[in-house]
Amino acid sequence: MQMPDAPRVLTDLAPLLAKPHVFVEIGCGPSKKPNAIGIDVLALPGVDVVCDVNQGLPFLPDASVDRIEAVHVFEHLSDLETVLREVTRVLKPTGECHLRVPYFANPHYYSDYTHKTPWGLYTLGYFCKDGWPYRRKVPNFYNNVRLRVISQKLVFSSMFLLPKLLKKLVQAVVNLHPLMQEFYEESLCWNLPASEMKIVIAPSKP
Repeated sequence: MQMPDAPRVLTDLAPLLAKPHVFVEIGCGPSKKPNAIGIDVLALPGVDVVCDVNQGLPFLPDASVDRIEAVHVFEHLSDLETVLREVTRVLKPTGECHLRVPYFANPHYYSDYTHKTPWGLYTLGYFCKDGWPYRRKVPNFYNNVRLRVISQKLVFSSMFLLPKLLKKLVQAVVNLHPLMQEFYEESLCWNLPASEMKIVIAPSKP
């Protein structure tokens, strides 16, 4: 896919940014959510800004956004550090970014050639400066991104009925506590792979 060289703002963003609740949807496709500022690499119906988010979000002011959503987008990024830095820049101190990404052990993750960034429990640890919920620590001093992890949940699903029911039970148990998630990822993830992760992050507290 040919990526845009520079952002193209197709809609006057000023009225949208002036609203009491500013909502940005990254990778909105042709079905943008109501009242969102829609960002995509293609000029599809409803898209407000055509851009490659790997290059940043220069059309959004600092601390201007209440909520960012990206569903199955961040696994396609080639520059996760830049995008996370921009996400924390544009979010208000009370803002949140809600992500859904495929889990790295999911066969649908590693069979898709467009996927560039694998996601597991510790992916965000390299950027998290406070609020890290896990026992295992990873180096977070190689970048200046400042975020905190509010929640991470593993989601299990199947196209087959019986495995789907079993996996829903596993999902409930695994997500009981961060230690359960860590035990699962260390010992069970390749035998019973989760499908995706639901993640909520926010800027680090001052």
